[in-house]
Amino acid sequence: MENIFNKVGYTISNQKNSEQDVVQDVLFIKNPNGSIRWIWNANNSQPLFLKFYNVGGMRTKIFTLAVKVIFGLKVQKIVFNKKTYYFKKQENSFFDCTDKWALFTGTVGANNKAILYTDASFFKIATTANSKKLIRSEHKVLSNLNFDFFHIPKSKQISEHVIQLSDITCGGKRTKKIEIAHLKALTEMNFKGRDLIQIRDWKLFNELEFNFSEITDERIPKNMMRKISMLLDDISKDDYINVSLSHGDFTSWNMFENKEKISLYDWELFAFDRSTGFDYFHFIIQQGILVDRKSWKEIYQDIKEQCSGEPASFLFNYDLRILNKYLKFYLLINCVSYLRIYSFQPKWHVQVNWLLQVWNDALNEFVKEKTARELVIMDIFDALQNKEYATIKFPNTYPDLLSSNSDIDILINKGLSESIFKLVKNHSLVIKVSQNKKSFMNTLQLVMIDGSILSIDLIWVLKRRNIVFMDAKKALTNAGTNNYGVKSLSFIDTQSYLNAFYILNNSLVPEKYKMHEEQGACQIVKNNDDQDICLNKTDLLKQLRKKRENKGFYYFRNLFYYLYDTIFRSFSKGYVITFSGVDGAGKSTIIENVKNMIEKQLRKPVVVLRHRPSVLPIISVLFRGKKAQESFENTLPHLGTNKSRLSSLIRFAYYYADYFFGQFVIFIKYTIRGYVVIYDRYYFDFIEDSKRSNLNLSKKIPFLGYKLLLKPRFNFFLFADSSTILSRKKELDEKLINELTTNYCSLFSKLEKISRTTVYKTIENKEMDLTLNIVLQTLINT
Repeated sequence: MENIFNKVGYTISNQKNSEQDVVQDVLFIKNPNGSIRWIWNANNSQPLFLKFYNVGGMRTKIFTLAVKVIFGLKVQKIVFNKKTYYFKKQENSFFDCTDKWALFTGTVGANNKAILYTDASFFKIATTANSKKLIRSEHKVLSNLNFDFFHIPKSKQISEHVIQLSDITCGGKRTKKIEIAHLKALTEMNFKGRDLIQIRDWKLFNELEFNFSEITDERIPKNMMRKISMLLDDISKDDYINVSLSHGDFTSWNMFENKEKISLYDWELFAFDRSTGFDYFHFIIQQGILVDRKSWKEIYQDIKEQCSGEPASFLFNYDLRILNKYLKFYLLINCVSYLRIYSFQPKWHVQVNWLLQVWNDALNEFVKEKTARELVIMDIFDALQNKEYATIKFPNTYPDLLSSNSDIDILINKGLSESIFKLVKNHSLVIKVSQNKKSFMNTLQLVMIDGSILSIDLIWVLKRRNIVFMDAKKALTNAGTNNYGVKSLSFIDTQSYLNAFYILNNSLVPEKYKMHEEQGACQIVKNNDDQDICLNKTDLLKQLRKKRENKGFYYFRNLFYYLYDTIFRSFSKGYVITFSGVDGAGKSTIIENVKNMIEKQLRKPVVVLRHRPSVLPIISVLFRGKKAQESFENTLPHLGTNKSRLSSLIRFAYYYADYFFGQFVIFIKYTIRGYVVIYDRYYFDFIEDSKRSNLNLSKKIPFLGYKLLLKPRFNFFLFADSSTILSRKKELDEKLINELTTNYCSLFSKLEKISRTTVYKTIENKEMDLTLNIVLQTLINT
């Protein structure tokens, strides 16, 4: 504060030092960190400090209105902080401290400048060597440029640290989006110094690459740096780029609009060689992040919409490909420039994190060598980088190189879980997020725009059932960072976790996680918490129950949460899938792969049933025992000799009873517990291929019976041309294959028309990968 006033010609003190000192009361408003943000003469009758305030969103409008009411009621001396200073005037003073004035102390950093408003002028005050260069540059450009379609302030050099700018805000208003006035200004700037140059000759780009190589700040997201490096490497130096005059900070808070003309301030970052559209992108992106708090998904939509129409044709000529080309260059220039600035700042403002998160998401638009899943993983770990977290059972590699079937377990503080959920929910590459919240963890399942899937367990209490088996806080404290920037549990904590987790789950530690050879019935390894690692469940439970977190009040609390999770949280939705098709259509192979896909990617347990629930045995087994079962399994379909309608009706009634009562058994035993039940063939065979079950019935009877059954959520009919089927199996002739295929397709089409909630889908099973992708997309998007 003393430094700022010294540069405008006053020495200030908390006490009187000479008879020339002027006693002056001031009012002020603080930043969140306690430093002074705005300070003004306590005798001001108007809130002049609002000249520095960007009135955009509802919150800022409410604040502005409240301030005006306070001044209108003349109670500002009661409401705001008050202090008395003693001002001593120096020879270089250019304003009267007893007159009307207000001061904004500026944003902390290498470019810090204070702004004084008094006598209908703004005075920019440089407080650092870098900001001194900036205001000198601004004075130079304002003294040498003239524009027809927008206004710029008149500039006067007061001293090497201060320039005076005329107030051109009168009668103007700030606007939140690009309008005609902005486009006129951008058009005029675009044609000043416009040039088409080869990238190898582009000085700004060469400086960009050098500055990027110099950034070493460990706080900067590592995966964001990797993305920028990929994009820079991908740019051909033989390509050409349009450059022109750019304001550099073309934002709503640096301009006012009046009668379709804007008045544009803050020219200190101007340049003649920035890529086309730089200011256009900057306005929308900065407004979206800092004022409207939008996601990149929303901001990108604004970018495409606001450059439509004839006045904006000079920008990208309505060509999305050109827009994206110049948007990529904007992001690279802006990101590298500000990352370098942030690397010199000892402490970051919260807005830096907002900017980094959106910029990171925006870069994904152009990183073509990574999948959507990989990019989302990179962004999640960037968001966690400067937070307290630890991955569990994580390989020593870049996070985006995980197998497509791998899920991610992360130990975090509970409050951070919601931040990660918001990040992925608003991510431009994520189309669907589901979460399963429990008292100790939150499981997120993400579906990407390309159909890939990612599951993440965010854990804040390490427990199994009602037993806490590790101290999560200490585990977080002990976590270390590997060579790829990923924080993981320490080696010993990993062993403790694996030991307890798998023993309490009554399973063996997988070979890939074993780091110690088992020696005897119980192996003990001491960690820094003096907790033993045992290989015997009885000993482990005995040891854990002695811990404070599993005794007394904590025992009952843990038990309550366990029951709560079990009763109210554990019933994740299971569902039933059926696969039908002519023998030889490839059902078995598809079913096996779908089973693995659901278990590995959707992380749901799967049970496969053949044809029916089978709560009732095969009819012949009732009379002939197990030998009949073996005989049935070895008998080829369609070889039954039953011709009797009565016998068929009785047999069907028996099988229908199995379906009718069995569906409730399946629902209670599996579906309600979160299982996915897959039927290899289903009831539809009775309608369209009853001979396969040795039945001779009209289709109407089983079709009527289907109306009384619980409908499976997903039903797939797989078919192939007759030649393909005959090459696999010789059980049916070509005519019957074509007839059955036609009938099944007709049935599924009919059922699809009369159902709103059940999926009936026919798939030509030519290529297995394509079929599996269709099935997966149907499961996750329906």
